[in-house]
Amino acid sequence: MRFNKLLLALPVACASLLLLTSCDNGNSKNGNNLPQVTVFKVEPLNYTLKIGLPGRVVASQIAEIRPQVGGIVLKREFDESSNVKAGQSLYQIDPAIYQANYDSAVASVASAKANANIAQLTLKRYAGLLNTNSISQQAYDKAAADAKQAEAAVLVAQAAEHTAKVNLDYTKVYSPIDGYIGKSSVTEGALVAAGQSTPLALVQQLDPIYVDMTEAATRYNKYLQDKNVIYEPVKGNNVELYFNDGSKYAYPGSVKFSDMTVNETTGTVTLRSQFTNSEGKILPGMFVKPQLTLGYIKNAVLVPQQGITSNKLGQYTAKILKPDNTVEYRQDIQVYTGVGGYWVVTKGISIGEEVIITGLLNLTSVEKPQKDAPPMKVEKVGDLNTLSQEQLDSIIKNSVK
Repeated sequence: MRFNKLLLALPVACASLLLLTSCDNGNSKNGNNLPQVTVFKVEPLNYTLKIGLPGRVVASQIAEIRPQVGGIVLKREFDESSNVKAGQSLYQIDPAIYQANYDSAVASVASAKANANIAQLTLKRYAGLLNTNSISQQAYDKAAADAKQAEAAVLVAQAAEHTAKVNLDYTKVYSPIDGYIGKSSVTEGALVAAGQSTPLALVQQLDPIYVDMTEAATRYNKYLQDKNVIYEPVKGNNVELYFNDGSKYAYPGSVKFSDMTVNETTGTVTLRSQFTNSEGKILPGMFVKPQLTLGYIKNAVLVPQQGITSNKLGQYTAKILKPDNTVEYRQDIQVYTGVGGYWVVTKGISIGEEVIITGLLNLTSVEKPQKDAPPMKVEKVGDLNTLSQEQLDSIIKNSVK
């Protein structure tokens, strides 16, 4: 049913519209025509509090591919505009000079180990000769020092070998993350340098993907203060995403974090939401329209906006039709937000009360309950169940601030 669809999107209990019409002149106690007014009977509802925020898409991870050794690019080993895996080879830099340095370092290690072995053998022979007083203590001490120096030389040679091996490995440039790689900034035969400022390519992880949303710091603080007081917060997948053409993204997202630093220039804070993007429909740099569900207001009061006015002090006011057909002028009304031509009232109007929404000009002088009011004939003319699907959709759509 149409009303059930409304309950799924915006749980609203039926609130009746009642028309008050005057009695016939002959049946009126005082003979005067009664003012014609329309009243709205308040029923409880659960209101979903949503806000629309500007958003921009950013990749969840970004890796700028830069060479760590210099040389000529021999080969590009990936297809541009494709997906790559972590550890996949992207470029091959000419390894000739680095291979030669590595081979030399390996030879130096072998030479250092041989010298260290000779030094150890000499030390052992000198130890036996020292016991028979065939050599001096000074000669033995020098042999011991030479053995330690030879061992240190082995360590130095091994470190040089490791450095040469690392530089040789750097001639193959790998992707550090899974993601999408776009256009290469170099071709085969290009000369690259270690630590150059221009990246060879850019790898972006697009699944999951982030949407950075901005909100004014004052409004954001208000939401934080209202949480658990006016509305019950929502956790989990509480962000819907709309594209600029009005289409809705199929999968909901969730808020990953909210920044606690206010931008000094714009006075806004950033909230980051995360979406699954397995189909690749959300692209980095896109401007989108996320809608954040803050929470639910349980048993809220929904009143047509024409039934709420303000006095010279800026206070929200309303005229309430009492069960005895008297009219009460009420000034302590608190409004939280607007939704599709209605106000969400958090204080001052109770469930079951009837708010006068038309004919207020005839009652402007009424600021106290009217006593001995003549009887009125009440006729029901409609409620939310009689609204068309287009009107229901409009209320739901306009519920986003």
